Amino acid sequence: MAYRGTANNKAIRQLLHFAVSDVSDDVRRTAVLALGFVLSSEPEQTPRIVSLLSESYNPHVRYGAAMAVGISCAGTGLSEAISLLEPLTSDVVDFVRQGALIAMAMVMIQTSETCDSRVGSFRRQLEKIILDKHEDTMSKMGAILASGILDAGGRNVTIRLLSKNRHDKVTAVVGLAVFSQFWYWYPLIYFISLAFSPTAFIGLNYDINVPKFELLSNAKPSLFEYPKPTTPPAATSAVKLPTAILSTSAKAKARAKKEADQKANAEKSAEESSSANQKGKSPSDKDGDSMQVDGSSSSVEKKVAPEPEPTFEILTNPARVVPAQEKYIKFLEDSRYSPVSLAPSGFVLLKDLQPEDAEVLSLHLTDTPYSITAPATAATTTAAQQGPPPAAAMAVDEEPQPPQPFEYTP
Repeated sequence: MAYRGTANNKAIRQLLHFAVSDVSDDVRRTAVLALGFVLSSEPEQTPRIVSLLSESYNPHVRYGAAMAVGISCAGTGLSEAISLLEPLTSDVVDFVRQGALIAMAMVMIQTSETCDSRVGSFRRQLEKIILDKHEDTMSKMGAILASGILDAGGRNVTIRLLSKNRHDKVTAVVGLAVFSQFWYWYPLIYFISLAFSPTAFIGLNYDINVPKFELLSNAKPSLFEYPKPTTPPAATSAVKLPTAILSTSAKAKARAKKEADQKANAEKSAEESSSANQKGKSPSDKDGDSMQVDGSSSSVEKKVAPEPEPTFEILTNPARVVPAQEKYIKFLEDSRYSPVSLAPSGFVLLKDLQPEDAEVLSLHLTDTPYSITAPATAATTTAAQQGPPPAAAMAVDEEPQPPQPFEYTP
């Protein structure tokens, strides 16, 4: 943890040495897992470094390799990381499958199926594991945790170990470090919430309120949209088992079939005689029939071609902006506001280019019943001792007044 986010070669060599030579499985697993923290600043290197370890004969090393990729590549949707984790989700050892499912969810968080088609298949795999009654407990637990990570925060958060300025987010690092120890105590799972970072653009004016204006996202809406809601499975009826057939029942069925065949032959002969009587039908009647057929075919509606997807999207402040979408965010040319800083997401201070016009606000963040006042004076102290003001002087929201000053005596 002292070398977190440094990608220090000396630390990497020492961890790899422990991962392949130590006699304790716990030490080997933890050494490989720690590579994820050391390489968190360079996630593209992690799959290449742990690729051989992910094929180790030791399941503890494979588990550590999966978690290292999940920690280092969390929230990136890196294709190499997904390719490395895919075979581990079907490993023969249950706790390796558990770690691979959790790591895959950490990598795929806020990645849409349009960006990578494997996201949809992974969600279906999780659903299958959760609903399978014959699945082992550890794999099912991993699938449940993975499903929770994918949909964490209402699908409005991601996992980030580095800030936008490439500094360590100590709270997030500590949260993932403690979460990785749920191996020994399950309540440590909740520490993963410390690693979640909201993904939104929230523009603020000089009053720290949220004005209403529009942003431009120069990307297809399907690339960064919310996942489609899942539909509950249709109720399936139980498979009907074959019933035993008695000899008397077989004779009765054969007799009924014979009678039905005789009746069908009689109806067929009657139809042949009626068709022979209709051979003298006029050509005009035949043309009328054909015209009716033609008219029915012309009434078939033509299929409407689907409209092409737009190449941009207009967002309204505040808006959901995932990390991969930040490079496509731009302010409109005729926008009333301009950013003080060029931050593409998070809280962004805005400069009002038309201060003489009235503002339309989306949110009022500073509407509180009390405001910051000057230091207390003799007059304010006397007024406080006289008791609370009358009901007419109370706040608009009917908030109760603070208590009168008193001295605390233990």
